[in-house]
Amino acid sequence: MSGQSSYLPDGLPHNRALWPEKYRELEQLDLLASRLIRQLKNRKIYRELVLVEIEKAPEVHREFFRDRLNYWREVMKV
Repeated sequence: MSGQSSYLPDGLPHNRALWPEKYRELEQLDLLASRLIRQLKNRKIYRELVLVEIEKAPEVHREFFRDRLNYWREVMKV
């Protein structure tokens, strides 16, 4: 799949329903991270809410979630 995110392996089907649960979870966390950073940039939320969302993330994926928040922060220059 061309243009795929760096955290997803090559060869995943286009249909996300066929992805293993692990990759669907990672994609949802990435989407949440981009949404939070966009809302933060538009001053619709405060940084404290981002901290709350980090704590809500499954412990096994928290580091990934922080990495994606930092990635989107750089992309959107918050």
